[in-house]
Amino acid sequence: MRIATAPVNWNNADVTDYRPWTPYPVLLDEMVAAGYSATEWGMNMEKNVAWLREDLITRKLQLLGGFVGLELRNPDKKSAEVQRGIELATFFRDSGATYLIVADSGDPRRLSEAGHVNPAGGLNDEQWRSLRDGLNELGNRLGPQGLKVVFHNHVGTYVETQDETARLLDETDPQLVSWCFDCGHLVYGGGDNLEMLERYGNRIGYVHIKDLDKSILEQAKTHGWSFAQALKSYIFAPLGQGAARIPDVVEKLRLADYEGWVVIEQDTTPGDPTETARKNREYLEGLLAHLPPPADLRSSTMGRSAVESITEPSSSGKASL
Repeated sequence: MRIATAPVNWNNADVTDYRPWTPYPVLLDEMVAAGYSATEWGMNMEKNVAWLREDLITRKLQLLGGFVGLELRNPDKKSAEVQRGIELATFFRDSGATYLIVADSGDPRRLSEAGHVNPAGGLNDEQWRSLRDGLNELGNRLGPQGLKVVFHNHVGTYVETQDETARLLDETDPQLVSWCFDCGHLVYGGGDNLEMLERYGNRIGYVHIKDLDKSILEQAKTHGWSFAQALKSYIFAPLGQGAARIPDVVEKLRLADYEGWVVIEQDTTPGDPTETARKNREYLEGLLAHLPPPADLRSSTMGRSAVESITEPSSSGKASL
């Protein structure tokens, strides 16, 4: 598995007022300072392909792709949204990237229900068909260009919960659309990471790894917080300090022979974002270094969990390596 970062560790478009944004190209310098050599594109990054490529090359940074929320669920907007996705993907390709990370666009109601979704307000069958067909079309049109469409389960959208994520994966063509597995968003939406990895591990084409503060999640549910309110309360925790079961998630990815990108995200942090990004990288690198190769891991999981065998609970209840 290869580790990367994303601009959201410094600048979050969902809560632009939670801290002053790190300007571009200082943002790239901070990524390098935190020890990264690959990143996704962000909204305040350079939009001129030649200049962006030069800035990345100068810092020995690789661009992987970028995120976009598309309203493919709306049949009346599907064609225009597919075209918007293609235009953005073309920009990423020309900048040296290979991934278009797609999520549903959500809306104000869904954002207000983040983590406490009313299932009755989900998509109807026509909307599911439109979302499915739009994603398959994107994959079909972008694949020949060397671009991979990966769908991101995301809080505050119409593919947030475990059931919604499972339906999306069941209905899309696995040859055209892979899963951008986000373990923090899945737990936020009430899902079980390990269960979903058992069922859909073979669909994963890209990973966003983040942890989740269970106490903040409980407050968000109790008080009906919006996604923005939860982000400002730092619902996403440092890796290994939350409820996403990061060691077990990494073990499952290794068992599934996943060798792709793992993009570390902590969408908001009360601390220095560059130092937080560095610590999260070091934690994940340490976890990967302790895990045996897949064949040995399969043998060891016949008995005690391989992760369990290398971790013991600390006094705080957090895994210690």
